[in-house]
Amino acid sequence: MRSLKTDLSAKLAARQLRDGQVEQQVRQFGETWRARREATGGKLDARLNFSKSEPASQRFSVRGMNLANLRNGARETLAVSVGGGTQGLRSVHLSPGLTDGEIVSRFDQALAPAGVRVSMGQDGELTFATDEANWPGVRDSFAVQGSGIRFPTGQLNRLKAEAEAPALAPENWGTGDIETMRETLQQVMQALSRVEAALAKVRQELNDAQLRAETSMPKMEVAGVEDIADKFATIAKVPGYQSLQALTSALVGINRDRVVSLLMLR
Repeated sequence: MRSLKTDLSAKLAARQLRDGQVEQQVRQFGETWRARREATGGKLDARLNFSKSEPASQRFSVRGMNLANLRNGARETLAVSVGGGTQGLRSVHLSPGLTDGEIVSRFDQALAPAGVRVSMGQDGELTFATDEANWPGVRDSFAVQGSGIRFPTGQLNRLKAEAEAPALAPENWGTGDIETMRETLQQVMQALSRVEAALAKVRQELNDAQLRAETSMPKMEVAGVEDIADKFATIAKVPGYQSLQALTSALVGINRDRVVSLLMLR
């Protein structure tokens, strides 16, 4: 990304248009970004949030699921379908006088067994989240049946689920003219700052894991370990998305119990 930023800046300064190099860099980064989940073991989500213990999640909103609509009206029980099948069918009981927090809590408790968590959004809408691996099924099957008060009665009614915008959108980066290149450069600079911020968090997690290992494990003498560690450290010092992938992949599955269990085999 740093190289792409440098090349875009140079071309804009010289007002030089297409020569193929920048376009290729954009395509390569787009391919790397699309492989994010596989390359990081499903630990880095589309907002560049890293979790060492939980799978990457996809946040989304659902049309009509806002507190202004849900808090008003008489008592009603909603049947909510997520993921399809009877196991994904849940009931949410609404009644007059419920606070916004109580409404959110009822949705969260009802949908949690189906792998969907619910929180309060900034603009009064419900914000949903599910594992990225589950998102396609949830997106294509989210439906609600009411009793005609907040939602129609009869059959389940499909509602549109909209994914939260990702932190990076390289498919929208263009290089066709000066203005487009200028917009792309701004997006690349913003993306680079987010990648470096995520990289800093991953490095901190790695340092914390190393400290925990050093305080709980005896010294080990293993041929080649220091050389491997030096090479890994060299990769980690280079800012960018490639090093972020390397670090997140290295952290997948690391926890104290697993390390201690392996050491007991010595």
